[in-house]
Amino acid sequence: MQNSFAATGILRTSRTDGATLDDTLDVEFCDALGRVSVVRVTSDMAATLARTLGDFASQATRGSDQALTKIPASFGVGTGRFDDVVLVRFEDDTPYALGPAEATALGEALIDQAELVGARPVRVRQ
Repeated sequence: MQNSFAATGILRTSRTDGATLDDTLDVEFCDALGRVSVVRVTSDMAATLARTLGDFASQATRGSDQALTKIPASFGVGTGRFDDVVLVRFEDDTPYALGPAEATALGEALIDQAELVGARPVRVRQ
């Protein structure tokens, strides 16, 4: 495993058009000692990274030490109008469509995990 790289700045970004792969974005970071490291990400990874970094930045500005776990304020479950799917939506995000078997498996997994978490002793925060 490679050592951690403590980026202090972004030197350059460049987009590459992938002939066989998805377009990628190269981000060139530098650290305090002037060392350079390049990270190449796909558009899907960039979207995920943007959400994660946005969550981190908003928590850092509030001085929060909470983990980077999203806790939705609301959720909804429904069915597809024209497709035989179960829809799961968190807040105002695009809903996820699951087949009946996937929805059943998700429901069972949620129940199993909820029972495990519920059986744990209450954690006392210092």
